[in-house]
Amino acid sequence: MMSYGSLERKYGFLPRVPEHIVEQMMREVNDFATLMKHDFEGAKKTVSQNIEWLKENKDFLGKAVEASVDSALELYGEKLSHIDWISLRTLLLKGQLLVLQLINEALGEHI
Repeated sequence: MMSYGSLERKYGFLPRVPEHIVEQMMREVNDFATLMKHDFEGAKKTVSQNIEWLKENKDFLGKAVEASVDSALELYGEKLSHIDWISLRTLLLKGQLLVLQLINEALGEHI
């Protein structure tokens, strides 16, 4: 079992996130789900552009996001069709991106 101190080391410097930022992100989640349903290629392209921006502008952050998602998907790779794998990867990457965006927005409010 993890001690409170080790959790504090992992997450203690993260900013508090105001409710309005969480609500904004939840709207973005819903908008992205709609985009996935109606324009899957557009959704994939949007996520890809975000990841590439992170790779180019934030050192290894984009690679870390991809690696965390891809390593999780490897556990289920043989159980998923190719399109299901791509869809799930897109959704998981978007989830990671939204968490980073949420942190970024919260930090911006504290400046």
